[in-house]
Amino acid sequence: MDTNAAESVDRSQEPRFAGPDATVDVAVIVVTYNSAGVIEGLVRSLREDAGDLSLRVIAVDNASTDGTPDVVARIADVTVIPAGGNLGYAAGINIGMTAVGAADDVLILNPDVRILSGCLAALRTRLRAGASCAVPAILDSRGELTQSLRREPTLLAAAGDALLGSRWPTRPGALSQTVRSSEAYRGAHPIDWATGAALLIDRRAAEELGRWDERFFLYSEETDFFHRLRASGRQAWFEPEAQVVHAEAGSGRPPELVALTIVNAVRYAQKHHPRTARPLQGILALHELRRWRDPDHRVALQALLSRRRWAGLPHATGTGRQSVDHLLVTRFNLPSHGPESLIRAREGWLQNRIELFERYTVPSVRSQTNQDFSWLVYLDPLSPQWLLDRLAPLVDEGLLVARYREEVGWQDVAADAGEVTGGRGGMLITTNLDNDDALAVDFVDRLREAALDGRRGAVYLADGLIRVDGRLYRWRDPVNAFCSVIETWEAPQTAWRDWHILLRRHMAVTSLEGPPGWLQIVHGRNVSNRIRGRLADPASCRTLFPGSLDDVESPGRHDLLIDALVARPARETREIVRGAGKRILLGAMGKNGLEQLKERFHAAR
Repeated sequence: MDTNAAESVDRSQEPRFAGPDATVDVAVIVVTYNSAGVIEGLVRSLREDAGDLSLRVIAVDNASTDGTPDVVARIADVTVIPAGGNLGYAAGINIGMTAVGAADDVLILNPDVRILSGCLAALRTRLRAGASCAVPAILDSRGELTQSLRREPTLLAAAGDALLGSRWPTRPGALSQTVRSSEAYRGAHPIDWATGAALLIDRRAAEELGRWDERFFLYSEETDFFHRLRASGRQAWFEPEAQVVHAEAGSGRPPELVALTIVNAVRYAQKHHPRTARPLQGILALHELRRWRDPDHRVALQALLSRRRWAGLPHATGTGRQSVDHLLVTRFNLPSHGPESLIRAREGWLQNRIELFERYTVPSVRSQTNQDFSWLVYLDPLSPQWLLDRLAPLVDEGLLVARYREEVGWQDVAADAGEVTGGRGGMLITTNLDNDDALAVDFVDRLREAALDGRRGAVYLADGLIRVDGRLYRWRDPVNAFCSVIETWEAPQTAWRDWHILLRRHMAVTSLEGPPGWLQIVHGRNVSNRIRGRLADPASCRTLFPGSLDDVESPGRHDLLIDALVARPARETREIVRGAGKRILLGAMGKNGLEQLKERFHAAR
């Protein structure tokens, strides 16, 4: 008898999963990656435990290479969604959430899980009793209970686990993140969090909590989810009457995944407990140092000691990684306070600015090699009609979106970012672009790659150019005004969260080296009107800034020599003194005090 025919006969007798348009009790999201050998077993266990419950099963495949999509495609009543790359577990869940349709609850499962009899009903009963999330007891392949419950990470618990490991299992709970007491696994109770192999979430809670944080790729994404759930006033419960078998529980992992586990613990602390992040990193480094002879832990130690190695750990890959919303944000003539308001009020300022905007800024945005971004330009509601007429063709062609505001804070930018981009990506990048400057043609591409390589927080392309009349200068500024912020859509702070030099107060900061990423035009009507850097030949940079450097001549040898021996040292000394003075004034007077001082200075001029 034909095997495939036999399977189709058998399946016809089994409960069928609902299609995408039906209303169901539970929508099941399974994120697969090279899961061909286990996915059918999971699906079978779901059918066996479904009973009277209606299920919709969605498999999001992270670019498996073992034929997983073909295996799932043969199961006619399971929806398969290709992720387009190996995007990670959190991204897979986010993709799956877009297809859950009308469902009361959402069940998230690892593909190597087996649902035991009565599991679904017990988890749903726990939700109906008031929990927003319920997790089952997890058994290993031998049927033994695993310690799947966890406490919110603390420095003391990290130190206890680092020093004691599995020794002294009955130690006080404060000395371990893992809940080791056998009593804790006998009855139902609220929990901090649990390993994410299986969890049932109330649909309303899932929607209100929003997207899972894709910066974690794998590991700590569930820790973050449970933290946000508790912070919202909801509860997660452990339900021992519900049980699953997780065959991979406790199995070994490649060194890079071991390192990612450790690094993501630091990332989690940076997000939720920023004051503990550095001490935690030190504790974890000491722990890995004790196990230096083990190659697995050697990789983890190297990652903890050098943040540059983080980008080399497992991360989102593949052609389908474009789950990024990128927004350029420009203040054109938005009313402002402080010294800038005096400069903007000068005669001819607006006419000069639109000319610079059309000459440098607009062409550089048009020339981006990656056009997957949006551009938001803020304007004064009282802008003259001639200015609106100059900008109208750019709005009509869709190059930019104009917003008319009297005042804009970073919270407004965050809200506008969602409206302008649609907020469909897993990550948001916001970039500050002044209205008289220009971007290198690959600026957007480089920021996107940084996001997909795991960079988060404030990111600066450190190397750029400064044009002063007919001269060009190469300048490295690790915290320049062309700042970008890479983050998730969960409470975004954006690149306008603070002055570009003060973003470090709110988030991690990364400066990326490379070819010039930006061009600053120094002229008589801007705020920062000074030469910085070393005199440079524009020839090698013209392709990065099409049209912006065509009229800049190459300097002669004599010019380069004088600049290197005299002018540049003088400029660098001035910058050191100026920077030190600014830091002192900022520390003594604060941000507002420094603004007032600058305003009085410009008023006197």
